[in-house]
Amino acid sequence: MADTDDSKIDRPAHVRFVRREIVDGAAQHFDRMDFAMRALRLVRPAGMTVAVFEARSALYSETGRDLRRGPGASWGILGVPPHASREDIAIAVVRMAGRSDDPYVLDVILADDSPKV
Repeated sequence: MADTDDSKIDRPAHVRFVRREIVDGAAQHFDRMDFAMRALRLVRPAGMTVAVFEARSALYSETGRDLRRGPGASWGILGVPPHASREDIAIAVVRMAGRSDDPYVLDVILADDSPKV
């Protein structure tokens, strides 16, 4: 018979997670809020009201149904941190609008050279 120590199983384990962020967009100099707003204007999520805010640490997006405004209405929240890249913002906007299956929408957003406000 093998000698097993069952007391080791009952002891709590302490695990330490180290979170590391790879920040690719930090070197890019552009108005991230303006870029997010222009991306939303290009994609125009149907029936969606979107709030955009300056996030502190990570790109944040969430969507949900807006039951007060009726069928098909929805809301979205987009938090844009100061280190977000153009690509990250564009992907978040495309996903929020439900246009991930459109192969050219990211190209259109990233190629938009309209004047910055």
